[in-house]
Amino acid sequence: MEFLLAKKEDAEQVYMLVQETIRVVYPKYYLKEIVDMFCEFHSKENIMKDIEAGNTFILSENNEIIGTGTKKENHITRVYVLPEFQRKGYGSFIMGQLEDKIKEHYDYADIDASLPACNLYAHLGYQTVDHGRWECYNGVIQVYEIMKKQLRKKEVDVMKLRPYKPQDAATIVSWIKDERALRLWSSNRYGAYPVTAEDMNYKYMECNGDCEEPDNFYPLTAVCNGEIVGHLILRYTDATKKSLRIGFVIVDDSKRGCGYGKRMIQMAIRYAFEMLQAEKVTLGVFENNPSAYYCYKAAGFEEIEQENRYVYEFHGEQWECIEMEVNRV
Repeated sequence: MEFLLAKKEDAEQVYMLVQETIRVVYPKYYLKEIVDMFCEFHSKENIMKDIEAGNTFILSENNEIIGTGTKKENHITRVYVLPEFQRKGYGSFIMGQLEDKIKEHYDYADIDASLPACNLYAHLGYQTVDHGRWECYNGVIQVYEIMKKQLRKKEVDVMKLRPYKPQDAATIVSWIKDERALRLWSSNRYGAYPVTAEDMNYKYMECNGDCEEPDNFYPLTAVCNGEIVGHLILRYTDATKKSLRIGFVIVDDSKRGCGYGKRMIQMAIRYAFEMLQAEKVTLGVFENNPSAYYCYKAAGFEEIEQENRYVYEFHGEQWECIEMEVNRV
């Protein structure tokens, strides 16, 4: 058995291997539209580009290519083993070989996980850190797991959640890269894009976060190893001050996939229950923001039934808001 860097002359065999594996295995897990999109994505042209870039490897036995895997920097992709050779350890072997090459230069590896492979990756030590969304044919949507594995020991990140400071604003608004990101973050609570540090401080310091009661609004900033990595606010939604709502949740866009969002939300829940003595914490998330939705699920929130969902219109699109909550045990 040999694990080798693929050559241009291997492109046809790699393409046939990938296409056969998708066509045989994926219909058991996915709709036809998703299977077709996988086949299209792993085209002969894309495979050749990765081979020419020196990113693709092959596993051969008795001069037959039985598996393949590709790495782009520390991202693993296109790991396939012919159906008749599956469940024999070849997939784990390919992953191990790719990880060894990655950890020469990187601390961790990540991968976009298909349903057939999720259990394998979890068995190999990968953890789900986010979710992606793939629009396929005929309006079919695929939501997939983004998984990560630490390959080399690193310093433990120490995160704390502290009161918001006016000087935090410049860093936080720098993460909002376009109007769509602004509306996913804040709906219609801010005016025109872009939002400035002055806009944020005016809303927080002068307008009390648009809350009427003076002691009702708590903006918080997540700091990790001295660096600002996230932000959110808490506000009471009832006169008895037993229900708190989380809003304006945002994480440094350059650090997504590192688990900061989940940790920040979990810390906010503990703060709400232990320090502010709330009985329930709620939040809303737009249905077209699956990464945020699954982050909240992972932190302990559950979706609740609604008779009428809030709908926000963005340039002709209708965004429905999903309500979620977690209750004090």
